[in-house]
Amino acid sequence: MRMHGCCQAAVGLLMLACGLVSFASDATAPLPHIVLVGDSTVTEDSGWGKGFRHFLADGVRCTNMARGGQSSKSYRDEGHWQDALELKGDYYLLQFGHNDQPGKGPKRETDPDTTFTANMARYVDEVRAIGGKPVLITSLTRRGFSKDDPARIASTLTPWADAVKRLAAEKQVPLIDLHASSIAFCEKLGPEGTAAYNITKPDGSIDITHLDAKGSEAFARLVVDGLREAVPDLAPLLRAEPGPVTISDVSYGKAGDENLLLDVRLPCRARHAPVVIVVHGGGWCDGDKANVGQIGRGADISPLFGPLAEAGFVCFSINYRLAPKHRWPACLDDVATAIRWVKNHAADYGGNPKRIAIMGHSAGGQLVCQAATLVDDSIRVQAVVGCAPVTNHEQELPRRGGLSTSLQNVLDRPHELTPESLGLLRALSPVNHVRAGLPPFLLIHGDADTTVPIEQSRDFRDRLAGEGIRCDLIEIPGAGHRLTEWKAKAADWDTRMTAWLLDVLDD
Repeated sequence: MRMHGCCQAAVGLLMLACGLVSFASDATAPLPHIVLVGDSTVTEDSGWGKGFRHFLADGVRCTNMARGGQSSKSYRDEGHWQDALELKGDYYLLQFGHNDQPGKGPKRETDPDTTFTANMARYVDEVRAIGGKPVLITSLTRRGFSKDDPARIASTLTPWADAVKRLAAEKQVPLIDLHASSIAFCEKLGPEGTAAYNITKPDGSIDITHLDAKGSEAFARLVVDGLREAVPDLAPLLRAEPGPVTISDVSYGKAGDENLLLDVRLPCRARHAPVVIVVHGGGWCDGDKANVGQIGRGADISPLFGPLAEAGFVCFSINYRLAPKHRWPACLDDVATAIRWVKNHAADYGGNPKRIAIMGHSAGGQLVCQAATLVDDSIRVQAVVGCAPVTNHEQELPRRGGLSTSLQNVLDRPHELTPESLGLLRALSPVNHVRAGLPPFLLIHGDADTTVPIEQSRDFRDRLAGEGIRCDLIEIPGAGHRLTEWKAKAADWDTRMTAWLLDVLDD
């Protein structure tokens, strides 16, 4: 994220700090929930909605309830409005007009002076009835220039935009005149400059209405500038420049009655971006996808998120079932479930399902290395990264004199080594499952690690190389087991990691 100067950055930080005090004088008070309502020009996949998220400060919740093809009439008639109201958001940003126009059919068309105005007025009243705050937005312009005056946008949306402006004045509703600001923006760029935001449809024709990731950010900036002016209370929570976004607690499956959750961390302008699935450590008994209660502890995986976002990866950080409540192979089964889910849903978040890496630390490293060795095409990925991964459970037996507490918990076996336990340990050791045809591996390990000795990664690398599998090893001199220690020992370890991933996942 590049700021336009030190002063702007300082002002942004000051505004954010002030906003957090304003919205949360009680440290436990939640930040506002913003709900987006509208047609395809507001959605995540073809509107300004995706870009809008990236301008929100951390902790501000945004739910995009916009639906493609909807008008102010059909959105209510098809039940979408009731779903949006049930969220009981704090702010509702409302934009319709495109599909209210003639030619859209009787189920969608409205008259700007009568039915359209009445529909929008009902939206305003019903938001206020649930204690929310409505914000009206005029329609995003189409990027079509006049044949008579090629320097001017030829808009057919003006009557619907004017109706929204009149209603905002009548009901004293905050207004974002996106129609006017987007026209001014496009006319300043001219036909050639605006063409950079046009989309080529599958049939080869040009789409001058919808937006890709770059266009989403550009036109979301206009919405954010308008919102900052129209709703000063929200201004401190609006970034001056777009930043990464985290979508928390997305369900990727069910295991019995347990909901399996992951967090999605989106970089700016994610489109066909490489994907990383992150699996936390914690001895199969501890840890968390978002580091809840883990900051500074051995299972802290926070050093991974910033570098991945800066390098443009869409990151899926997963939780999985933990021991001793859940025994092996529950955790491995969940990793496999997550991989399948991400393959099916990566594109929904701007990721490329053909460019997926799995990454884990410690016990999480064991899980991703183990998953990569399974003979199962449904979970095959393009790269594997193990950060201080456990790859050989037998290696530690002489020093420990038996099973560690973590292994006792996950395997439901006693400390004493038995033939059955030894068989399980060998089955759970990725080093014993290396075979030809596996994806490339990157191992990162501190040479002063006393929790998982670096010899495990060296042996694993050699075993992979023996089968013709690419495996690179980054050794960090003087570093122990915790990821949080590594930067002080090797400032470039994370950039080397992302560079390796970009190289391997290059399509």
